[in-house]
Amino acid sequence: MMIKYFLEIKNRLLLLLITILSTLLISYLYKETLLFLITQPERIMFKNSSYSSFYFIFTNVTEILSVYVQLVTFLGFQMFLLFTFYHCFVFFSPAMFKSEYCFLYTLFKFSITVWFFSAIVANFLLVPITWDFFFSFQELFSSKFVNLHFEAKLTEYLDFYIFIYYLSIVYFQIFTILFFFLNYINNKIKLIQKCRKIFYYFFIIFSTLISPPDLISQFFISLVLIFIYEILVFMVVVKSINFN
Repeated sequence: MMIKYFLEIKNRLLLLLITILSTLLISYLYKETLLFLITQPERIMFKNSSYSSFYFIFTNVTEILSVYVQLVTFLGFQMFLLFTFYHCFVFFSPAMFKSEYCFLYTLFKFSITVWFFSAIVANFLLVPITWDFFFSFQELFSSKFVNLHFEAKLTEYLDFYIFIYYLSIVYFQIFTILFFFLNYINNKIKLIQKCRKIFYYFFIIFSTLISPPDLISQFFISLVLIFIYEILVFMVVVKSINFN
């Protein structure tokens, strides 16, 4: 009996290895396109501005190759995590009760959905806004104090992009935990109301950490987080009413 499980583990590890190698190979073949896509927000931002000639520089002959390797590894790691969670879930699902299976299946789907949504937000909202905020200091100081000209290194931009991406992924997954926490206490409406102030305070701290030191950006992100929280609370309350 144990041989059957070991054989399944071996087959799933083999499938996982083939998936990762295929992802790395395809990503490397389309490395120029991938590099263009992650720099697209900045291209759109500077399209109709005085910085339309914005460009990246490299100071080492091997730097471009290292950027491609880092980019391919970054994408391969995403696929590795995704398929690892999937294979683990499928492998352990026969040993689960129906309630456990439904709970973990819902958790997996919700987490993946939030993952993709946070990646979109990071690419089209957080990265451009953060980059634009810090880049604006060049125009501010050049016009008032001293002439400054920013030349972005390709490796530094990729590090900046990956940092914002992972920050967005981690913090958005908090909403997955929050959703199932609210679902767990769906019959305790008073407790949800008491926790509302704590969550609001946490959202303000969170928006301060991930946004530029700009009050408008912090206020906007805080409103978005509060709005999402209220939607989750509303869904949980409606669900509890329907079941009752």
